[in-house]
Amino acid sequence: MDRERLGKAGAGVIGALVVVVALLWLSGVVGVPDAGLEHNSWGEVDDERIEILTTVWIDNPNPLGSESDVEYEVELAGVQLAAGNETGVDVPPGRTTRTFSTDVDAQQIQPWWSRHLSNGEVSTLVVDTTVDTSVGPFPVSRSDTYEEEIDTDIEGALDRGFSQFEGSYTADTDAPDWTGIDPTVEVENVTARWGEVTDETSEMAVTVRIHNPNLYPIPVPGFTGSVEFNDVPLADWTADEVELRNVSEDALIDSGDVEQRTFLIAVDNGNLPEWFGTHVDNGEYTRVVVSGNFALTIDGYEVTLPPGGPGITCEFDLTTSIFVDQEEGMSFDRC
Repeated sequence: MDRERLGKAGAGVIGALVVVVALLWLSGVVGVPDAGLEHNSWGEVDDERIEILTTVWIDNPNPLGSESDVEYEVELAGVQLAAGNETGVDVPPGRTTRTFSTDVDAQQIQPWWSRHLSNGEVSTLVVDTTVDTSVGPFPVSRSDTYEEEIDTDIEGALDRGFSQFEGSYTADTDAPDWTGIDPTVEVENVTARWGEVTDETSEMAVTVRIHNPNLYPIPVPGFTGSVEFNDVPLADWTADEVELRNVSEDALIDSGDVEQRTFLIAVDNGNLPEWFGTHVDNGEYTRVVVSGNFALTIDGYEVTLPPGGPGITCEFDLTTSIFVDQEEGMSFDRC
């Protein structure tokens, strides 16, 4: 019986407290905590991790401190790059900020890149935060979302870079038994476009318009080159490796003809996480280097165009503004 009375008394005390807190809440003595997203930034970067720092503000209008649970996640193009949560976060009276750390999931960089390219190099950055706090027996939840459009034009920069290969080239060779006439190849136009994109590879279609001004047919020139982002190789191909679209390997360009050839170059998406780490570590800055030359075989001799050197190299700067406040885009440097 004593136990029963004790239970009833305890229940009565709790009920009374609930009523008191409710009255204090309704009268404005006990306030409802508020919370939101302060900002995001990159943290430490090394070979193993890319840290994201999420800062949340919490406004506790009550004279006593409380505890909160915080959840946060970062998405790019609908791909969750990072997520985390903290429980039992001490929240003193007044306004305070708390910074939470989580790491980018490196396995998600490739799916994000695939979606980014497929969407015309536009990604929506979404950062969601939720703060759950209790005011006495009453749970209070506050959510905040930051959203911004992230734009790049890597295709445009690569297109401009490859266009620097345009020109008239005459092959020459120092081979002692060379008896042929040194052929001339006129590269009238070069464009670069993204082709088929998957999580594993990104196809880059480099289309070359070639004029044969010689009095004899010449073979379709092969194309050798590379693309590097911050010294990370994304594509590296030789003339006998690159695939030609809808052209047989022994195709010739007749005298006076103008032919268009598309070289299909495979970008290795497996190197993207390494590049993304360098991009973040450099303040969202990347140095893009595009190199290449043409080669053709005549009378058993392989000659390169332009002759007498490693080819043409073009460099660009790529900047983004995911968490860094700066102008995003590509700036063409030199070839």
